[in-house]
Amino acid sequence: MKFKNRFVLFIALVFGFAFSANLSAKLLFHDDFETDKIDQEPSKWMVGHKGNTKAKVVADPQDAKNKVFLAADKASNQSRHDVGGSIYVAGDDNWTDYVAEWDMMFPDDFYMGVVFRFGDGEKFYLSDRRQGGNAYNFYRRQAGNWTEVKGGSVPNKPLVWYRAQLILAGEKFTFKLKDRKDNTSFDKINPATEGQDGNFKKGKFGNYGLVYLDNIFIGDNVADLVLSVNPKGKLSTTWGALKNSD
Repeated sequence: MKFKNRFVLFIALVFGFAFSANLSAKLLFHDDFETDKIDQEPSKWMVGHKGNTKAKVVADPQDAKNKVFLAADKASNQSRHDVGGSIYVAGDDNWTDYVAEWDMMFPDDFYMGVVFRFGDGEKFYLSDRRQGGNAYNFYRRQAGNWTEVKGGSVPNKPLVWYRAQLILAGEKFTFKLKDRKDNTSFDKINPATEGQDGNFKKGKFGNYGLVYLDNIFIGDNVADLVLSVNPKGKLSTTWGALKNSD
């Protein structure tokens, strides 16, 4: 996106925010990793399950000026929780229902994704890409066992930046995925996976396996991701859009 168009977008959203200031909005979490140091662990994240891998902030493989989260320092087949990999998490143990949106890129054709309602290494849900570039499922990890909550599908391939959305509403989970360059609103994107399970009520959000993450916004609802301002006064969605435009 050219600078002039980005500036127009910024002004439009800032005025939109100003006129909507009377609406209640709460951004629960935001991270774009720009204040972190390269090759260091991300400052807003903690180890939820300690394994033999270490997450770090790295230069975006597609834009050296951009910083992103790389979830592990070993190959894909050595990075998953069930083969000894670590899980990094953010947020609060008491998070229940929320909407999360983030950029995600898969380094290769392997199993990887994010966890949610994470309690510990044997108590969480997983939104997981499968090999082959199509299947995308929900799982429950409990007492050393995996249970498929619901299967789904969405075409995807490695080394492409995608924008993802996860909505948690009680026992219902909805996951959507689109190309990051696609400006279509998520409310017009068909779900990749829709599932329902009531075993875990609350918990943190985090990575699973070897995956790149960036521009993470988590709020009580979709409106929170649009209206919230971070502590430096930047409109959250504007910053995310400008950071990723080319």
